[in-house]
Amino acid sequence: ILILLAFLSFIPSAPYLLEAWRSSRLDAWDWIFYLLTIPSAVWAMRKNSCGKWNYRAVFIAVPAVVLILTKNFHNINALSVIGSALLVWSVAFGVGGWTFAYRLLPCLLLLLLGTPSSSYRFAQLLSLPTAAAMMFKGGLAVGCFVWIYANERLKKTVKGESVLFVAVLLFSAAVLLHADELYFTGKSNIPTFPNQVSRFWGRAIEPDHNTRKFFATSSVRQYRYIADEEEISVLAVKCGKDVHEIHPASHCLRTSRWVVSSEKIYSLRRNFAVTEIEAHKGGARSLIWVWYSNEQFSTPGFLGFRRRFRPNGNYHTFQIAITVTKDTETARKTLTEFVSALPEERVK
Repeated sequence: ILILLAFLSFIPSAPYLLEAWRSSRLDAWDWIFYLLTIPSAVWAMRKNSCGKWNYRAVFIAVPAVVLILTKNFHNINALSVIGSALLVWSVAFGVGGWTFAYRLLPCLLLLLLGTPSSSYRFAQLLSLPTAAAMMFKGGLAVGCFVWIYANERLKKTVKGESVLFVAVLLFSAAVLLHADELYFTGKSNIPTFPNQVSRFWGRAIEPDHNTRKFFATSSVRQYRYIADEEEISVLAVKCGKDVHEIHPASHCLRTSRWVVSSEKIYSLRRNFAVTEIEAHKGGARSLIWVWYSNEQFSTPGFLGFRRRFRPNGNYHTFQIAITVTKDTETARKTLTEFVSALPEERVK
C-alpha cells in the first residue's frame, strides 16, 4: 500500500508527461517504459518477499521529496519526475529491506528511462542519431528484464555500497562531461542586428505563427543575412517568465528530423564561447552557434543557462546558423567574422 501511495507523487508531473508524449517526437513513445514497469515489478516481486524495515532508505527518500517539492525553485520538470521515481523505490527499500529493493532496481531503471528528454540526452552523450538513441533505450529495457531473470535464477544480491558507488560514479561522469556547459561563465554578449554587419547585408523577417505561439511569453526576432553565396540566419529570443519555452538547440533540431553529427563548446576568445552544432538533413548541412546571455554574463550551454535562470532576469538566447556550402572550417570562419562584427546592445 505504501509503495502504491508513493506513485501519487507523479500526479503533479502528469500534465508535463502527457504534453511531452503528445507533442515531442523524441518523447512520444516513452510512456511504454511506464507500462513495462508493471509486468517487471510483478515478475520481480513474485518470489521476493519483504524483509525488515530499513531506515537507511530515508537518505534517498528525503532528497527525492526535496526534488518534488522544490519544483518552483529549480524549475526543471524532469528532476521532479526523477524525484518521484526515486521516492517510489526508496519506499520499497524502506518497507522491504535491501534485498527486496535490489530485486526492484530494474523497475526503477525502467521508470527513469521514461523521463522526458532522456532520448535527447542519450543522443547527446553518446553522439548517436535520434533513432539509435531510442533503440539504445529499448536495449536497456530488454536488459532490465534479463536482469530480473538473472536475479531470480542466481539468488544473489549486490551490496548496497557497491550500487551506491556505481551510481555516484555515473553521476560524476555525467557532471564532468557537461562541466563546460554547466560552469563556463563568459563576458556578457547581447548583440544588435543592423541591416549591415561587416560585408553582410540583411533584414528582419517576420516570425511565423508557430514560432510566435511557441515563444508565447518571450520576445522573438528573426533575421537573414547574405554575402556573396553565403547565407546566415539568426534567431534572437528575449526570454520571458516561462523557461520551458527555451529548449537546447540540438533538441529542437532532432525533433525537426535533423541529424546532429557534432555538438561541442567552441571558444571564440578567452571570455566568450558558444555551443557549436553541426547538423544535416537530406542534402542540406548547417553549422549553428548558440549562446545565452544577460547583462552580467554569457554561457554557451543550455544547462548553464537553466542553472542560472530566474524569472524576470532579462535573459537572451541567440542561435546563428550558416548553410555549409564548402566545408565546416570555411563556415566557421564566416560565422566568426559575422559574430565578431555584431555591435553590442548598450545597456542603460
